[in-house]
This record gives sequence, structure tokens and C-alpha cells, in this order.
Amino acid sequence: MFTTREAAEKLNVTIRRVNALIASGDLQAEKFGSAWMVDERSVLARLNQPVSNGRPKMGEKNPRTLASYTLMNRNHAVLDFTYNRRTHNTADVTPCEDVDWKPFGTGLIEAAPNRYDLATWISSRAIPALRPRLPQALRNSDVTDAPDLMLTSWGLNLSDQYWFKPTDTQADWHELNYFENEYEKAFGEVLLDGAKRKQVGGHTPDTATPGMLAKAWMNLDGVNCLVKGGFGNENREPYNELLATKLLARLLDQNEFVAYTLVERHGRTFSACPTMSTAATEFIPAADVLTAFGITEGRDVYRDYLNAGNALGIANMSEQIDKMILADHIMANFDRHTHNFGLMRNVESREEYRVAPLFDNGSGFYSRASIRELEARSYVWEAHPFRLYPSQQLELVGNLQWFDPECLEGFLDDIATVLGQNPSLNDRFIELVQQQTAQRITQVVNTATERNALFGGF
Repeated sequence: MFTTREAAEKLNVTIRRVNALIASGDLQAEKFGSAWMVDERSVLARLNQPVSNGRPKMGEKNPRTLASYTLMNRNHAVLDFTYNRRTHNTADVTPCEDVDWKPFGTGLIEAAPNRYDLATWISSRAIPALRPRLPQALRNSDVTDAPDLMLTSWGLNLSDQYWFKPTDTQADWHELNYFENEYEKAFGEVLLDGAKRKQVGGHTPDTATPGMLAKAWMNLDGVNCLVKGGFGNENREPYNELLATKLLARLLDQNEFVAYTLVERHGRTFSACPTMSTAATEFIPAADVLTAFGITEGRDVYRDYLNAGNALGIANMSEQIDKMILADHIMANFDRHTHNFGLMRNVESREEYRVAPLFDNGSGFYSRASIRELEARSYVWEAHPFRLYPSQQLELVGNLQWFDPECLEGFLDDIATVLGQNPSLNDRFIELVQQQTAQRITQVVNTATERNALFGGF
């Protein structure tokens, strides 16, 4: 390693220029305290770099910053592209013979993928920068950020069959994918509960699993399951997932939701659910559907999303979305965003579309509310994803003949039973959650009565 002064002397430039080269990614360096130490190989590579009069590709003078990949769907070559590891942008997007197997999120459904949507779609597969314990995991790896880490596992995950094959590499999806093959556990254990590992990363779906909560994929009794923690010392979210499962089991058919259970690790409780995708099916987030159909801000996302589902041949789209809205209203779920609901389809045929089962419900049941807020009725939650106010979103629900109010009898007792398992919650908080949920149920029943007066029912 060189100091910045030594690097400046080697390159015959000023120290200020060396700092600029570090900032631009042209020189590789690590920071120790307030000082930069420059990689010797990076300095020597720059010394030996041929002088070019042309403009560098993507503005990058350091060729190691750029990488060439083929986006694959199973063994279908979808498109070739150049990826900038520093800026996370893409260039040179060239469709391949099997471009029809492209992801929804890479451009309009009837158009070729474009580099802007492709870059956004790639970034959405990486772990968010604010995920707990990510810095710890990165310190134990050979990369510096989550997108680069995701590419070390070629972007493979357990939600779909897309992956990034380095150019001129021979590889077969059946030998790599996590539906049919084992994967490393060390990285997920670091992200989940801070397990100490000298070296993490490598072949694991955890590097391509987004979301803010601590989570990891584990094989439990022969089934790939996502194990997920909660925020803070009270750890409410895992218990809320179990409570949501009990609610959805009352409201919906078994295939319309993902069931969660509780698991214990090192004295802390986590939720666990099986993957809803298989080697033959993929999950398409609603965000990607919006991209494919050109649904942007300022439009009625609710109506346009329903129209997109109808265009794809989903006959019961409206009813399924109504079920999601109604369930989220009862749960007071403030975190139904366009990446945790969507569609499923057959990968090979690119047909057989259906609404994906409901999952990721841990932000319901007043997970961020305090006793004082609930007692003062000052806790306010915003509805998502179609309207800001809960009452406005509930008004979107149409025909409710599928809803039977009697199915919710006894659910308040479920609240006491499930939340009572959390040692960090006291009886007063649980009682207030019961009261608030009872009011939500009343609102839903009244809405159903009004709707069914129009359509018949009850």
C-alpha cells in the first residue's frame, strides 16, 4: 500500500490529483482513520495504462470498474450489457435471441429493455444499504457495497430464475440455482444475528434478497424458508407475522397467503416462511408490473394496476386486490409497498399469470405504536400502496360477497394469544391492540354491508 504522497510521486501528479482519482474510482484505496492508503497494483496499473485520446466508456478511466454480463433467465440468454460497479449504471444493452424472457422491470412490456430501467431493476435485487449488520458482513467480504456483493452470487435468489453470467463464462443454471442446489449459510447468519465469521459471501441467495429487516434463507426440514427478525428490543414483527397468518387463514383460501411460523435462534424469536416460488415459477413485484405497463406517478395506480392484471388474463384480479386492501386495513399495515405484493407466472411459458400470495405483514398490528399513542388515539398510520388515508383505500373495495363477517369471530382472542407470547409486550399494549383492531373490523363489516346492499349478499 502507498500513502497518497507516495502514490503522487509514483504517478508524477499532485496529492490533490491522487485524492480526485480515488474519489472517481480510478485508484483503489482504503481509508485508515483520516488517511487514504492506495493499492500498489492500482498505481502500477495506472502507470502502465495506455494513453487514449477518446472518451472513456461510461466516463470510467479504470477498466476494472466495468464488467460485462449476460442477463439470463434459467438458461435463456436475455441480453448483454456493461455494468459500472462504481455508479451502478448500465450501458451497451443488446438484446439476445431469448429477449422474450426478459424481466418485467427492465422496460415497457412491448419494447426492448432499456439501460435506465435495467439499472434500477438490478439495484432492486441488492440488499439495502441500511440493512442491519450489512457493514459487518461487508467487512468480512472482498467487496465494498451491496450491489457488488449481489453480483458475487451472480444475482441468483429464491424468488425468480434471473441471474447475471459474466461474459465468456460457461455455466448452467441447473448447476447453480438455489431451488435445486445447496447454498452457503455463513453470510445469512451474519446478517440475521451477527454470527462471527472470518469470511462471508459467496454462493448464497441472501446477497440478492432485498428488504430492511434482518433476514436469511435457511433450509428447515427440507424446505427453503426465509427467516426474518424484528426491529429493536421489543421484536414485534415476527409475532405480527404469525398473527397475520391467523387473520388471513380466516379471510382467505390457503393458496392466497404465505403462512408464517416462529423459530428460535440464540434466545431470540424470528418468523419463518417457505419460498412461494419454485424452479418453474417466478414472483413479479408490482413495481415491475408498473414499469412494464408504463404506469407512472400522477396516474391512478389502483385502476391501472387492475387493468394490467386483466390484460395479462387474470380473471379475479379485482377480488384479490380487494382482499389485500381489506386484510391490510384490519391489520393497520403501513408497509404494503410495490415490492411486497405482485404476480406469479410460469417461467418457461411466460403465461399462467395469477396474483401472488400475500406475504410480509410484520408492519401491521401497530408495530411502531406506543401505549401512550394508542391510549390518546394519536397514532396515525398511512395506507399503501393505492391511497394515503386508510378510509380512502378501503373505499376502493368493490363487491364483498366473498367476505363473511362471522369468520372474524374470536380473532381478538388470537391477538391476546399470539402477542402474549412476546415477553417484551405488556398486557396493556395487547389490550389496546385488541380495541383498535375491533374498530377496524367494525369499519370493514360496515363497508361490506354497504357494498352487499348493492350487489346482494349476507
